[in-house]
Amino acid sequence: MDALVAASAAEDAYMGAALVAVDGEVVFDKAYGSADLEWKIANTTDTKFRIGSVTKQFTAASILLLQQRGLLDIDQPVRTYLPESPASWDAITLRHLLQHTSGIPNLTDFDDFGTWKYLPTTLDALLARFSDKPLNFAPGEKWSYSNSGYMVLAAVAQEVSGQSLDAFMAENIFTPLGMDNTGIDRSEEILPHRAAGYSPSQQGIVNADHVDMSIPQGGGNIYSTTHDLLAWQRGLFGGHLLDARSLAEMTAPGVAAIPGSTYGLGVIRTEDDSGTLVWHGGGIEGFNAYLAHDPDRDITVVVLANLNGGAANTLGQSLLAMARGELE
Repeated sequence: MDALVAASAAEDAYMGAALVAVDGEVVFDKAYGSADLEWKIANTTDTKFRIGSVTKQFTAASILLLQQRGLLDIDQPVRTYLPESPASWDAITLRHLLQHTSGIPNLTDFDDFGTWKYLPTTLDALLARFSDKPLNFAPGEKWSYSNSGYMVLAAVAQEVSGQSLDAFMAENIFTPLGMDNTGIDRSEEILPHRAAGYSPSQQGIVNADHVDMSIPQGGGNIYSTTHDLLAWQRGLFGGHLLDARSLAEMTAPGVAAIPGSTYGLGVIRTEDDSGTLVWHGGGIEGFNAYLAHDPDRDITVVVLANLNGGAANTLGQSLLAMARGELE
């Protein structure tokens, strides 16, 4: 495993931290490259990385926790909880949002996104940017990835819980599971051991473009470490967070999404000759992430990167194959 990841790092294709656990035991745990190239500070296994869309499973779990407590029903329309929503959202349920089948256009695909993504904003202002847009398709008609849907889920969680989704996660997920090095990334805060983000270019590695972290609310604004994400997987699949019914609902085969996989509630499920895999990738300016769990073999793979590119996903898949005994 070390040789595989080290080779990618030697080619300047990967910087970050990777971890593999099998049957509850950590079998691989190492960091590569720099957390800060300008100061020549190395990544460590305690370095904090932005995890991009791996955030979505935390939002989904929060919504399911609220459902467990009788505060919402994911098969009810969004307007049940956000009555000021546009009439075009009448048929959209929380399940549609969770599974990217709502038809709400993806905010980060808008032509003008690159002109304002640097600016601090609020959740209400974010929703206002797309709530008046026509739906791309009728709710439930098809699958189309939408960060906007998870912003709406953040607003729903806030409305029914009486606290921000950030505060709800801290109180109900991060603290109970001992995830002391995980939280909501805020651009303006001084955060010890946070990696700087980089991107490849024809001239070599360069500083990544900026996005203000008030923008990817609900869908991409969490930072974490490999060890904390292992704690998250152990807590989630070990029954320490959701009850058995909610976990089954979250990870069950969902709607057809990427080839060979279905999208559940904040997670992707792949079933093939190698077995079942519950996973998600993440990408944001300067960072990529891969988090996967094989529930039948109790294998968890975490690959976090502070250099954009496909290495986190590719390395994660290869490490998984090694852990499964399919690749030497």
